[in-house]
Amino acid sequence: MKRVARITMAVALCAAVALPASAQFDGKEGKDFGLWMTAGVEKKLSKKWSVGAEFEYRLKDNIEEGKGWGAPSRWNIAVGVEYKVLSGLKLDAGYKFMRDHSLPEWNEEKQEETEAYWGTKHRVYASFTATFKARNVKFSLRERWQYTYRREVPDVTYDWNKDRLEPVKGKGKNVVRSRLQVSYDKKKAWYEPYASVEVYIADGLDKMRYTAGCEFKLNKHNAVDVFYRYEDLYENDNYNNRDSHILGVGYKFKF
Repeated sequence: MKRVARITMAVALCAAVALPASAQFDGKEGKDFGLWMTAGVEKKLSKKWSVGAEFEYRLKDNIEEGKGWGAPSRWNIAVGVEYKVLSGLKLDAGYKFMRDHSLPEWNEEKQEETEAYWGTKHRVYASFTATFKARNVKFSLRERWQYTYRREVPDVTYDWNKDRLEPVKGKGKNVVRSRLQVSYDKKKAWYEPYASVEVYIADGLDKMRYTAGCEFKLNKHNAVDVFYRYEDLYENDNYNNRDSHILGVGYKFKF
C-alpha cells in the first residue's frame, strides 16, 4: 500500500508541475498541453529474445476546432521484438498502426488551408541501444530509424476551382532518432528515476524531446511509468502543430 501511495503522489506531483503551466498556453502563444496514456505487455521468450505489444491514447488542446483541452489527438497499437546481442547492447524492431488527428495544413500550391481530419499511418522502425552502468547510474544511447507512411485521406478540403472535395495525398517520411538517457538504477530498488534528451532528424532538425520521469516496479510482473515531457518543434509536416508540454502515464505487464 505504501508503494501505491508513493506512485499516486508521483503522478500528482507531475500533474502539479504540468497542469498549471498548461493553463498559460493558447494557440496564439504556440504552446500545447497533452496527456499520453499507454498500456503494454512484454513476454520474455529466452535469455536473448523478447516480444511485446502496446496500446497508446493521446489527448491534447484543440483550440482551432473550439474543443478546448482533452480532445483526442491519436491512438496507436504497436508490436515489436527485441534481441539482446550481449550485455549492454540490444537490438529491436517493430510495427505501429496509428490513427492520427491532423490540424488544418497549409497547401503551398493552392495557397489555402485544408480541413482538420483523421488519418491512418503505418510505421516501421529498427534501433539499437547501448547501455553503460557506473555503480548505480545507468547511461544508455539509443539510435533509431523509422519510416512512417500516411495513407491518402479522401474528401478533406474543398477545391473552389474544381467545385469538388479533394483528398490529402499519401506520403512517407524517414526519421532518425537519437536518444541519450541517464537513470538511477539501484539494485533491488522498486523505483528508477530517469531523464533523457532525444533528437529527431528528417531533412534537417525536426524536433527535440526532453523527458524526466520515474518507473515504479509494483512487483515482479507489474510496473508503472510516470513522466513529464517537453517537445520543441523545428520542422513539421503540420504547420499548426505547437510545442507541447506533456504528462505521461504508462502501465506494463511482464511475464
